Amino acid sequence: MTDDGLLFEVKGVVHPRDRVIAYLRYVKDEQGDRQTRSGTRFRKVYNLIERDEILREKYPQYLWLDKKRGRQFQVVPRNRISFVLNPTDGLRQLFDMGSHISDLERASRDLAELLVDKTGVNYSDIGLTGSQLVGLSSHKSDIDLVVYGSKPARKIHSSLKGKFDSFPEMIQYQGDPLKMHVKFRWEKHEQWTKALQKIESQKILQGLFRSYDFFIRAVKLPEEIDYKYEDLVIRDKGIQTINGTVTDDSDSIFTPCIYTVETDDTTRIKRLVSFRGRFTEHVFAGETVEARGRLEMVTNVNTDESFTQLVLGEDPLDYLMPIQTIEEG
Repeated sequence: MTDDGLLFEVKGVVHPRDRVIAYLRYVKDEQGDRQTRSGTRFRKVYNLIERDEILREKYPQYLWLDKKRGRQFQVVPRNRISFVLNPTDGLRQLFDMGSHISDLERASRDLAELLVDKTGVNYSDIGLTGSQLVGLSSHKSDIDLVVYGSKPARKIHSSLKGKFDSFPEMIQYQGDPLKMHVKFRWEKHEQWTKALQKIESQKILQGLFRSYDFFIRAVKLPEEIDYKYEDLVIRDKGIQTINGTVTDDSDSIFTPCIYTVETDDTTRIKRLVSFRGRFTEHVFAGETVEARGRLEMVTNVNTDESFTQLVLGEDPLDYLMPIQTIEEG
């Protein structure tokens, strides 16, 4: 939360020294449909373009042109941070509240407890995020959990894979809930509805728990990242559509997710990257894919390594699809 009452969601693990890359999520609004216990009303902002517009018109101090990357980011200067809502603290507080909680809160607590009991990860590895963390949940809210660290994340994913039935009350998306999920998440890509339903139905870190949608985001720890923000110089090469073969999907469960690829064209793209949860677990090693996103040339000034990547999800029209599903329609 900023000192003027805006709520931002942090993106990624690597940030500049004096600011945090974060996207506007909630703004104060007397007509807003979300209300804190103290009575302050907020409105949730979904669309990325609308978030930019709000900041440009009313809060330009949260827009930053990074000259080393040649583009503008939504950021919060560290001296404007009022306080940080920590997901692990949020989950701990949920357990401390005992029986005085809502059905959604009880389901969130029970799901976290189930994951700990069944997989052997620690409670300190799991946090509660999303609207519940900021005290602005509604009857439409989901269960949003985050798992910190590669080892706990892979442990949970491998425990769930192929064994969903052994986790009571957890269901992978199917039927009408699946159709609703795909319609909401991929509204700009109705031409691939059936293919996207198949892709989303196979994802492990999402589904239904009791009557609630749940999403588990896996995030690496800072010490698991081998570079600092200032190490990279990035040149924006504009929107591109590419074809390639996925050679490594081992980091596809994380946010940001990464797919290593090989391409035959002149772009020589090394990887596909997305900070949006919708692209996690989306394609697999060995698949030939087509993707649309923003092309970047990345140079590490410490190692002199340079490579090209495609960033997915900053535009609603971005996509990542197996070629076979595109041909099948």
